[in-house]
Amino acid sequence: MPANAEAVARTKNKIHEAAIRLFTSKGFHGTGIREIAREAGVSLGNLYNHHKNKEELFTAIMDSLEAEYLAPGTPLDQAFDSFESIDDLEELGAKCGDMVEEFRDYIKLIYVDVVELSGSHIKKIYESLRIRYEAKLGDKLRSMQDKGKLAKGDPIAAMMVTTITFFFYFNITRVFGVGQFFSPSDMGAVAAISSVLREGMRPR
Repeated sequence: MPANAEAVARTKNKIHEAAIRLFTSKGFHGTGIREIAREAGVSLGNLYNHHKNKEELFTAIMDSLEAEYLAPGTPLDQAFDSFESIDDLEELGAKCGDMVEEFRDYIKLIYVDVVELSGSHIKKIYESLRIRYEAKLGDKLRSMQDKGKLAKGDPIAAMMVTTITFFFYFNITRVFGVGQFFSPSDMGAVAAISSVLREGMRPR
């Protein structure tokens, strides 16, 4: 990358990092474009060289974080690669916790978008959820069913419910900052949730 292109990229990154800090602490409407420029240590004109307004800046940040969130090699992607049986639920749960930790700012910004804007980003994530799970896990889960390692029914729906449950728990404790409401420890909660998901609630 040429030196001037590197400088432009560094400036844009500074602007995005400053905007993320402010949007996650003060919200979208509570953050001014001049405030973002000051936080980033750039002139207002320089900021406008990268984004024509605050809405475009927010969208660019969300699109960038979404691409990272859905990219190969994330903790969740690794858990899906190694998932071989329902005995792996605890590892899957732990990786969901790693995802929430790694993408905490992105998750906060999704809530900002839901509360203050259109909620378009969470719609994209969930509208494509089943398609992504099918592409990543469909063949593996159906093979597990054929081998008697997974209950009959809709395995994609089962995996979606599983990960959504883990993410819900970690959002409450790590994003909302509620603390340990479910169990004395994260792994204790993961174990308890895994047991319910694995065994179900119906007596056998």
